[in-house]
Amino acid sequence: MTVAFLVWYVLFVVLGAFFHDVMSIRLIGNINLGLVLGLLQFVSTFAITAAYVQFANKKLDPRAAAMRERLEAEAGDGRHGEEEIR
Repeated sequence: MTVAFLVWYVLFVVLGAFFHDVMSIRLIGNINLGLVLGLLQFVSTFAITAAYVQFANKKLDPRAAAMRERLEAEAGDGRHGEEEIR
């Protein structure tokens, strides 16, 4: 997903920098292709953020909570993880 977003972002920048004629294609009234692609950058950024939040909630947060509970339990026992170092 990261590579796809970077390609999408670089494509937008390259089109804006070097292909003014393409970006100025009028779609509806004063709305041109550059404006639509620019707004889609925001949409894709929010979509990627939402996907990551969902992934973190399902996969990362439970692991972090389990690790925190284990470390707090070890700290309460006075072990502080010494057996894992050996």
